[in-house]
Amino acid sequence: MSNDDFADVREMVNGLGAGILEGEGVEHHNKVKTKLSADGTGFDYQLRCDHCGRSLVVSVPWSELIIMGQGMLPPNNEWKHDARNGCFVPQQGCSHCGDVIRLGITPDECNRNLSAGIAARKISREQIQRYIQQNLAPQR
Repeated sequence: MSNDDFADVREMVNGLGAGILEGEGVEHHNKVKTKLSADGTGFDYQLRCDHCGRSLVVSVPWSELIIMGQGMLPPNNEWKHDARNGCFVPQQGCSHCGDVIRLGITPDECNRNLSAGIAARKISREQIQRYIQQNLAPQR
């Protein structure tokens, strides 16, 4: 006899699986892969369009990662701030169907990617600090 009063329920639920919340399709749909861009100038976010399902790559240069890592919007109007979710989302649409790209990048994620760039020797802490001082520090 088991000490688990819910063993029969757990066995039944485990046998059901997760239904629509399980499987390669959902994992494939919700997975965003990040990697250093091939030319070393920033990070690439690889994902699938929610509307058409085609593969997309959103490339984010170091300058934008630095600015968003400080919780600010880049001045180039490439991004907008999603206050509800506390992240930045690209303004551009899917290159295949034009639908909104559902990718949110938080300041913490930007800073983690900057740290990965430092570790890969693609950008230095000094370059980041210099960029912040030259572009984000209050002017006197």
